[in-house]
Amino acid sequence: MAENSDKTLYEWEAPEFGETGRGWNIWVFVVLLLAAGWMAWTRQWIALAVVGMILVVLYLMKRVRPRKFTHQLTEAGIKVGERIHRYDQLKSFWVVLAGEARVVNLLPKRKWGLMLTLQLGDADVDKVRDVLSKFLPEDASRGEDTIDRIGRFFKL
Repeated sequence: MAENSDKTLYEWEAPEFGETGRGWNIWVFVVLLLAAGWMAWTRQWIALAVVGMILVVLYLMKRVRPRKFTHQLTEAGIKVGERIHRYDQLKSFWVVLAGEARVVNLLPKRKWGLMLTLQLGDADVDKVRDVLSKFLPEDASRGEDTIDRIGRFFKL
């Protein structure tokens, strides 16, 4: 069994995170710049500092380009690039197909562990679901998190 533990059952390539369009970003920057101008005019310095920080964070977020990863579902676990997440460390999974979002979320067994979100890209969703269901229970009652919905709405 040990020699088969690295056998790849399904593989796909996808970006680290989804990219967003530029049109929405321009409007957000224009509105924030106008708000900053108004706050400077009315001498609301703390609010101006907050808007300035938001502008810097949004600018830095938009400069980051997603890396491409090869995702492999193996008999031992899920391999993302060179890192492997063993099935015995995961509690369940669910697939989100909402709007432009095509992801599979994996819930860790650790109480304070971070959820693992894998972009599906052009992967066959049914094949991913079939392979994962051999090792983990699917939590079909779960969907897209509120934070993810807000981020997708604001194109972050």
